[in-house]
Amino acid sequence: MVLKNLKMTLKRSISGVEVTRLYPEKIMDLPDAERGVHVLEIRKCIGCGACVRICPNDCIKLVDYKRGNPVKNKKLQYPQIDYGRCMFCGLCVDDCPVSCLHMSKVFEIAGWDREDIIYGPEKIGVGDYTDQELSQLAEEARKAEEEKKRKAAEAAKAKKAKAAKAEAVEKGSGEKAAKKKAE
Repeated sequence: MVLKNLKMTLKRSISGVEVTRLYPEKIMDLPDAERGVHVLEIRKCIGCGACVRICPNDCIKLVDYKRGNPVKNKKLQYPQIDYGRCMFCGLCVDDCPVSCLHMSKVFEIAGWDREDIIYGPEKIGVGDYTDQELSQLAEEARKAEEEKKRKAAEAAKAKKAKAAKAEAVEKGSGEKAAKKKAE
């Protein structure tokens, strides 16, 4: 038995077959289905909270983040993931209605404190808006809101005018009837 093991050891050392990986110097190729740290596409996220509701470990919560899209995500709330609780099941990724949450091949999560493994939108987010883009989006949102109010005011004015016209027609037909009776 000892000779058999010695023979196998010598065979492996001569043939050059890698038995032990030299991590972190040599990182192995990961499969396409690898579930690592999440990636959040900030420009796509609508802040619906579907990922929060589906998470079985309750490790995702929505937090405020000012670098997002104020047009699509009016509350400016984005997912924050606690990797100390996450089991990397991928349900949050599957349930996202706009497919803004993905899982990357990054698997190295370490820290000295518990807070170091809680990743907010600033750590997992990609595609943040610049200050200039944010000001343009805010201006567009303001203009859209003003246009919406203007249209609502016009619709209310038109409705009021239509009601007044209908009342005048009704009043006029009542006067005609009274005139006919008087004759």
